[in-house]
Amino acid sequence: MYGLVDCNNFYVSCERVFNPLLKGKPVIVLSNNDGCIIARSNEAKALGIPMGAPLHLYKTLIKKNKIFTYSSNYTLYGDMSSRVMSALNYFVPNIEVYSIDEAFLSLKKFNVQSLQDEMFKIREYIYQWTGIPVSIGIGPTKTLAKLANKIAKKKSSNGVYILTISNQLTHILNGMNLEDIWGVSKGWGDRLRSIGINNPMQLQQANPRQIRTLVSVVGERIVYELRGESCLTLEEVVNKKSITVSRSFGNMINDKESLKKALANHAARAAEKLRYQDSICGGIYIFIKTNRFREQDLQYSNSAIINFDELTDSTTIIIEKSFKLLESLYRSKYNYKKIGITLLGLRQKSKSHLDNNYIIQGNLFTHKKNQQIYMSKYRDRMKLIDEINTKMGKMTIFHGSQGMIKNSKNIQLETGKWQMRSSYKSPFYTTNWDDILKVS
Repeated sequence: MYGLVDCNNFYVSCERVFNPLLKGKPVIVLSNNDGCIIARSNEAKALGIPMGAPLHLYKTLIKKNKIFTYSSNYTLYGDMSSRVMSALNYFVPNIEVYSIDEAFLSLKKFNVQSLQDEMFKIREYIYQWTGIPVSIGIGPTKTLAKLANKIAKKKSSNGVYILTISNQLTHILNGMNLEDIWGVSKGWGDRLRSIGINNPMQLQQANPRQIRTLVSVVGERIVYELRGESCLTLEEVVNKKSITVSRSFGNMINDKESLKKALANHAARAAEKLRYQDSICGGIYIFIKTNRFREQDLQYSNSAIINFDELTDSTTIIIEKSFKLLESLYRSKYNYKKIGITLLGLRQKSKSHLDNNYIIQGNLFTHKKNQQIYMSKYRDRMKLIDEINTKMGKMTIFHGSQGMIKNSKNIQLETGKWQMRSSYKSPFYTTNWDDILKVS
């Protein structure tokens, strides 16, 4: 048996953990630059606010119904997600983190007779330890577990639902749309309907080979999964083959200095992710573009790649190389909307069996005397910065090229016009000492 744990209205639930006054009230969370509504509480859904709705079209409704509005706080949501997944891992050794708010569980070591009660207890503990409500769907395959989770959210009184191969499943599949099945897109649904398959029950009874020819091998697997034959096992976490960081600016940018600060921050974040998975990169790709939706503006987009002589995970080197590329891409007459960086040629670091230190392959044609000592200093510096930022809060230490301002107390990271609009952002309750919840 497999389980699918899904956090209910996850972004909204994260905000409610630290502000209990939001419980029972309509709450929405916005996308980057406060553009669209990407998360809604059940109370907000009941008021008729659709998923992905542009904020400016619903401001009157939001004001009239006193809907609490928040900008996306991905730092908070990511940390809360880690807490939920760690709690799940305490009860179930084999889990697959599917997304920020979903995880598949392998339940083959659980007693089927007591499965409902066990899952209900896990659900209670998750809420007690993290404050996040979850729903749990259980089925003999991952596809059926995903379907069971939908039912658990809508119809189960205790948030847990077990789906088995029975007449019950036949009734459920007959009453659903094809697109309600995990993995079936609208395009695939249209193709299936063109040959007379109009609901998931008919898909379950279809010829798998015919579905493979019409759709793909993935479609064939869905047929078997709907029959209770498991084709999809839990996937281990695989390190990324490339890392991209990009953001649209809160305001249009023309000057090169602001672009450099934006790029330096993206490069620093990308390098941080690189070190987190113990990887090194062999090059970078930089892109820059204007706002294609502003027809009155001159349009321009461009990109460039540079390969490194030595593989690295150093923020300093990555920022330095990215600035060289920006010099070749920048044109002063344009107003820019977005800039981004992709780290390429990622490889896992290897450790020496002698002293347990990381080994980085040198380059025969660019090898310099004391090159290994030089690279070691970079590695030690980056490790120290990561440790301090983890312990003391994000951006406690940062590179000067990321932009800085000096106030009466200390030097802080500059909040420039290149940053995203976040007019309604909540504090970083769990990752910043200054934002720890204060109770009076």
